[in-house]
Amino acid sequence: MESMKKNDVWISRARGIALAVFTLTMGVAGRVLADPTAPVPGQIDDAGIVSRVLAMNRAEEQTAGSVKGRLVSVAVWQLADRMQADHADLDREFQPFAAGGGESIEDGAPEGQQGADLSTLSGDELEKAYVDREVDSHRAMLASLDRELIPNARSAALRERLVDLRTDLAAQLQYAQNVQHAEWFRQSAEEQRAEISKEISNSGP
Repeated sequence: MESMKKNDVWISRARGIALAVFTLTMGVAGRVLADPTAPVPGQIDDAGIVSRVLAMNRAEEQTAGSVKGRLVSVAVWQLADRMQADHADLDREFQPFAAGGGESIEDGAPEGQQGADLSTLSGDELEKAYVDREVDSHRAMLASLDRELIPNARSAALRERLVDLRTDLAAQLQYAQNVQHAEWFRQSAEEQRAEISKEISNSGP
């Protein structure tokens, strides 16, 4: 008898849990069916996507503008000049997607931009740090587009523009990687010449 009572209690609790889960599931499903365009909790919406892109573009412009006057290498200066111009164009292209033209969006650091403070560097150290930062930040931005921004875009027009942005960023990354390789080769050659000159001086009469 006692065993039957325990079984009844367990069955009653199990039914209660099942009912609670069913109610919760139906509630979530009901909200999705009521507004299928509503973002899932925890996901970024279109306004957030546009804010992220505009902040990224403006930070890239500012970073390039802050180093251009201190760069010596022609290749690195051209990279900074291209980044400044390209991201200014991208900023204008995404402004129509933002409320109020994006004027209220705060500038932010590009994703993945970690490392040395460029304002404290000069010469080869500045140029290497800037080029490395561009490579790293563009890789991070592409990953963010693939993982979060493009999949969560609700507007077809915005999604299409984000796909175009990905193409632009991939081209920029390739350009930055080419400069990175060329600068590594140039600096290695200079170090070798300096070492040879030092050896010649030491072996003199």
